[in-house]
Amino acid sequence: MTGDEYAPTTPTAKEYQEIESSVEQVIETVSSWPQITTGEGRFNATIFQLGQRKIGHIHAHPWGLVDISYPPPLREQLLAESHTEEHHVVPNRATTFAIEAKDDIKQAVFLLRVSYLYHVSMLDQAPDIEELVDNSDIDVKTEIQKLELSDELRAVFIRIVSSE
Repeated sequence: MTGDEYAPTTPTAKEYQEIESSVEQVIETVSSWPQITTGEGRFNATIFQLGQRKIGHIHAHPWGLVDISYPPPLREQLLAESHTEEHHVVPNRATTFAIEAKDDIKQAVFLLRVSYLYHVSMLDQAPDIEELVDNSDIDVKTEIQKLELSDELRAVFIRIVSSE
Protein backbone atom coordinates (compact mmCIF):
# COMPACT_ATOMS: atom_id res chain seq x y z
CA MET A 1 0.00 0.00 0.00
CA THR A 2 1.38 3.32 -1.03
CA GLY A 3 -1.26 5.52 0.54
CA ASP A 4 -2.39 6.73 -2.89
CA GLU A 5 -5.59 4.72 -2.58
CA TYR A 6 -6.69 7.24 0.08
CA ALA A 7 -5.98 10.31 -2.04
CA PRO A 8 -9.14 11.94 -3.36
CA THR A 9 -9.75 11.42 -7.02
CA THR A 10 -10.50 14.37 -9.24
CA PRO A 11 -14.05 14.12 -10.58
CA THR A 12 -14.56 14.10 -14.31
CA ALA A 13 -16.37 16.99 -16.00
CA LYS A 14 -19.52 14.86 -16.11
CA GLU A 15 -19.22 14.06 -12.38
CA TYR A 16 -18.73 17.77 -11.57
CA GLN A 17 -21.85 18.57 -13.56
CA GLU A 18 -23.85 15.91 -11.68
CA ILE A 19 -22.60 17.20 -8.31
CA GLU A 20 -23.49 20.78 -9.24
CA SER A 21 -26.94 19.73 -10.42
CA SER A 22 -27.51 17.78 -7.20
CA VAL A 23 -26.35 20.70 -5.06
CA GLU A 24 -28.73 23.02 -6.93
CA GLN A 25 -31.62 20.63 -6.25
CA VAL A 26 -30.79 20.53 -2.53
CA ILE A 27 -30.60 24.34 -2.41
CA GLU A 28 -33.92 24.65 -4.22
CA THR A 29 -35.62 22.19 -1.87
CA VAL A 30 -34.27 23.58 1.40
CA SER A 31 -34.76 27.22 0.47
CA SER A 32 -38.46 26.47 -0.17
CA TRP A 33 -39.07 25.53 3.48
CA PRO A 34 -41.01 28.06 5.59
CA GLN A 35 -38.90 30.89 6.98
CA ILE A 36 -35.61 29.66 5.44
CA THR A 37 -33.30 32.28 4.01
CA THR A 38 -30.05 31.69 2.17
CA GLY A 39 -26.78 33.55 2.09
CA GLU A 40 -23.30 33.18 0.72
CA GLY A 41 -20.63 31.50 2.78
CA ARG A 42 -16.95 30.77 2.51
CA PHE A 43 -15.57 28.27 0.05
CA ASN A 44 -18.44 28.58 -2.44
CA ALA A 45 -21.11 27.71 0.15
CA THR A 46 -24.79 28.49 0.41
CA ILE A 47 -25.85 29.01 4.03
CA PHE A 48 -29.36 28.07 5.18
CA GLN A 49 -30.80 30.10 8.06
CA LEU A 50 -33.95 30.08 10.13
CA GLY A 51 -34.05 33.56 11.63
CA GLN A 52 -30.57 34.05 13.12
CA ARG A 53 -30.00 30.29 13.42
CA LYS A 54 -27.81 28.56 10.88
CA ILE A 55 -29.21 25.12 10.08
CA GLY A 56 -26.30 24.17 7.82
CA HIS A 57 -24.57 24.98 4.59
CA ILE A 58 -23.72 23.32 1.31
CA HIS A 59 -20.58 23.73 -0.73
CA ALA A 60 -21.07 23.75 -4.47
CA HIS A 61 -18.38 23.07 -7.06
CA PRO A 62 -16.16 21.20 -6.69
CA TRP A 63 -17.09 19.48 -3.44
CA GLY A 64 -20.82 18.98 -2.98
CA LEU A 65 -20.43 18.87 0.81
CA VAL A 66 -23.25 19.46 3.28
CA ASP A 67 -21.94 20.65 6.67
CA ILE A 68 -24.23 20.73 9.70
CA SER A 69 -23.78 21.21 13.44
CA TYR A 70 -26.19 19.33 15.69
CA PRO A 71 -26.50 19.11 19.47
CA PRO A 72 -23.97 16.43 20.57
CA PRO A 73 -26.45 13.60 21.33
CA LEU A 74 -28.20 14.08 17.99
CA ARG A 75 -24.88 14.33 16.16
CA GLU A 76 -23.62 11.14 17.82
CA GLN A 77 -26.77 9.19 16.91
CA LEU A 78 -26.67 10.36 13.29
CA LEU A 79 -23.03 9.26 13.12
CA ALA A 80 -23.77 5.93 14.82
CA GLU A 81 -26.47 5.22 12.25
CA SER A 82 -24.12 6.22 9.39
CA HIS A 83 -26.39 9.02 8.18
CA THR A 84 -23.40 11.34 7.95
CA GLU A 85 -19.70 11.57 8.80
CA GLU A 86 -17.59 13.64 11.14
CA HIS A 87 -16.77 17.06 9.75
CA HIS A 88 -13.49 17.12 7.85
CA VAL A 89 -12.18 20.18 9.75
CA VAL A 90 -14.05 20.26 13.09
CA PRO A 91 -14.90 16.59 13.72
CA ASN A 92 -16.04 17.11 17.31
CA ARG A 93 -18.52 19.87 16.47
CA ALA A 94 -20.06 19.22 13.08
CA THR A 95 -20.85 16.67 10.42
CA THR A 96 -20.20 16.43 6.70
CA PHE A 97 -22.12 14.58 4.04
CA ALA A 98 -20.71 14.34 0.52
CA ILE A 99 -23.06 14.58 -2.42
CA GLU A 100 -21.43 12.46 -5.07
CA ALA A 101 -24.43 11.53 -7.21
CA LYS A 102 -28.13 12.24 -7.66
CA ASP A 103 -28.88 9.37 -5.26
CA ASP A 104 -27.39 11.49 -2.44
CA ILE A 105 -29.91 14.35 -2.75
CA LYS A 106 -32.50 12.65 -0.55
CA GLN A 107 -29.97 12.05 2.26
CA ALA A 108 -28.65 15.63 2.11
CA VAL A 109 -32.20 16.98 2.37
CA PHE A 110 -32.94 14.55 5.23
CA LEU A 111 -29.94 15.78 7.24
CA LEU A 112 -30.83 19.43 6.70
CA ARG A 113 -34.47 18.71 7.59
CA VAL A 114 -33.45 17.16 10.92
CA SER A 115 -31.45 20.31 11.70
CA TYR A 116 -34.31 22.54 10.52
CA LEU A 117 -36.88 20.78 12.72
CA TYR A 118 -34.54 20.94 15.71
CA HIS A 119 -34.18 24.71 15.26
CA VAL A 120 -37.92 25.19 14.69
CA SER A 121 -38.49 23.39 18.01
CA MET A 122 -35.98 25.62 19.79
CA LEU A 123 -37.56 28.80 18.39
CA ASP A 124 -41.00 27.58 19.43
CA GLN A 125 -39.74 27.14 23.00
CA ALA A 126 -38.07 30.54 23.30
CA PRO A 127 -39.89 33.00 21.05
CA ASP A 128 -39.26 35.89 23.43
CA ILE A 129 -35.47 35.66 23.26
CA GLU A 130 -35.13 34.73 19.61
CA GLU A 131 -35.83 36.80 16.57
CA LEU A 132 -39.50 36.56 15.68
CA VAL A 133 -39.93 33.74 13.20
CA ASP A 134 -43.42 32.53 12.36
CA ASN A 135 -43.28 28.75 12.57
CA SER A 136 -47.00 28.34 13.18
CA ASP A 137 -47.44 26.35 9.98
CA ILE A 138 -44.81 23.77 10.96
CA ASP A 139 -45.96 20.83 13.07
CA VAL A 140 -42.65 19.34 14.22
CA LYS A 141 -44.19 16.10 15.52
CA THR A 142 -45.88 15.41 12.19
CA GLU A 143 -42.75 16.36 10.26
CA ILE A 144 -40.59 14.05 12.39
CA GLN A 145 -43.00 11.18 11.62
CA LYS A 146 -42.58 11.87 7.90
CA LEU A 147 -38.81 11.47 8.21
CA GLU A 148 -39.20 7.86 9.37
CA LEU A 149 -36.40 8.10 11.92
CA SER A 150 -35.18 5.01 13.69
CA ASP A 151 -36.65 4.54 17.17
CA GLU A 152 -33.29 5.50 18.68
CA LEU A 153 -32.88 8.64 16.60
CA ARG A 154 -36.48 9.72 17.26
CA ALA A 155 -35.96 9.21 21.01
CA VAL A 156 -32.78 11.31 20.97
CA PHE A 157 -34.50 14.07 19.00
CA ILE A 158 -37.50 14.16 21.34
CA ARG A 159 -35.31 14.10 24.44
CA ILE A 160 -33.23 17.02 23.16
CA VAL A 161 -36.14 19.23 22.16
CA SER A 162 -37.96 18.42 25.40
CA SER A 163 -35.02 19.28 27.65
CA GLU A 164 -33.74 22.47 26.02
